[in-house]
Amino acid sequence: MTLPIDHYIALPEPNPEWSPRDVIAIQLQALRHNNSPRPDTGIRVAFLFASPANKVVTGPLDRFCTLVKSPLYAPLINHQQATFESLIIQNLVARLSVTILSADGDRIPFVFILSRQPAGRYSHCWLTDAVLQGTPPHERDFTD
Repeated sequence: MTLPIDHYIALPEPNPEWSPRDVIAIQLQALRHNNSPRPDTGIRVAFLFASPANKVVTGPLDRFCTLVKSPLYAPLINHQQATFESLIIQNLVARLSVTILSADGDRIPFVFILSRQPAGRYSHCWLTDAVLQGTPPHERDFTD
């Protein structure tokens, strides 16, 4: 059996040299082109950058795919544009506000919460703990 060439395309993996902004940009670019080179490749990339704590709640991958395709997160799939707003880093936690221009033309705010992993396979890498739809919480609500 011969596998299609896109079967061999390597997906990006977390890297300790990437900033929180880099990590979110990688995930959003993948989700923007979700079905390239294969169906749901973008969702797979997003799952690769989910923190271990996030994966406990949202995984395995099939469950994560269903979650991302739900009405709350579906605007991220095949969106037209992502505008990065404020980035706040406190100790090992980062919060990045992003406004998405959905495929339908709606502007939708999201907040990405990331943590720098202290140990394990992705030690010192920024990984996504949560993605919230809506306006960013006030500074006093952000805790590390």
